[in-house]
Amino acid sequence: MPATIITDPVLVTDFSHWDVLLKPKELIDGGVTDVILKAGSGLAVDPSFQKNAAGVAKFSKNLRLHAYWWDDPTVSGNNQADFAAQTLKKTGLPVLSLWGDMEQWWSDWNKWQLATAGRLPWANVPVFAPWALDSHCKSFAEALAKVWPVTGLYTGRGFITTYAPTMKSWLGNYKIWFAAYGKQPNVTMSMTWKELHDKWLPDYDPIFKDTGIVKENIVGHQFTGDKCLLPGCYQDVLGLRRRPMDVSVFRRAYMENLGEAGPIGPVVPPPVNPPPVPGPTGTPYIFLGAHLWVHDAPNDTTSKLVDSLTKDQRVNVLEIQGDWARLEKPAGWVRLSWLTKL
Repeated sequence: MPATIITDPVLVTDFSHWDVLLKPKELIDGGVTDVILKAGSGLAVDPSFQKNAAGVAKFSKNLRLHAYWWDDPTVSGNNQADFAAQTLKKTGLPVLSLWGDMEQWWSDWNKWQLATAGRLPWANVPVFAPWALDSHCKSFAEALAKVWPVTGLYTGRGFITTYAPTMKSWLGNYKIWFAAYGKQPNVTMSMTWKELHDKWLPDYDPIFKDTGIVKENIVGHQFTGDKCLLPGCYQDVLGLRRRPMDVSVFRRAYMENLGEAGPIGPVVPPPVNPPPVPGPTGTPYIFLGAHLWVHDAPNDTTSKLVDSLTKDQRVNVLEIQGDWARLEKPAGWVRLSWLTKL
């Protein structure tokens, strides 16, 4: 049966520190519209995040930037969420969404690494009790949603049903980026982006039975896992050897309506603001996107983020300066171009 969940897809790739060199132009040429970078795990920042994120941000008109955080159940979910949010805010980069990566079932990293290296039987790697893993994942998901405007969860059916089946009681509350590899090469192979488009794009829906996930909340489907060698991602600084790339399809409407995510690039001295242009006092507007930051001043370089607007929120514009509008409530400034006059 053809895919019915992701029917108008955009192409999305995700990367971590294992991906030594990214070439955003090659991704864009291949039809990629969004990149999701691993920002960190536990209480540690991914060593390549800042470099790769800054590189992607240079192409922000054609390549939207997102982040994910590997949820380490050996670390407090609340502490991880706070640390993740602070990490992203410090970069000043336009991270549109933050995804919690839920796939760790082991409770001892040392033994997991020994098993990965073939020096310890997998049966000897300790597993979290299902109730403990469920409790941790729920607290992390709740905390993440409180500290970042647009969040979701990355996971797969095997993880849920095998290690924490009671997660199904609350997973329906979240947007989901789902891993399901129903159609991909059997072995790692080099290909062009055209070949990926022609032969490997998913023509099926991921199976989410017994997960508690709501079909309408599945906004992303990762359909390849370390099998496709595509232009844009390399395992050496010279760009001579490609690395296998994880590729997903996301709902176009979801990705294109995430809204503004804050200042871009390094802090620079603020420009001299021209005299205020009288605006329509108390003029009603509506915000139709998913999220929009409210600043304490009409600039995105030195201003502070004081509040935010959510989808279909109505506001009164008291003053206009260039492309900035001063709101009555919540008090602060937003980009006028993101508002629609009523």
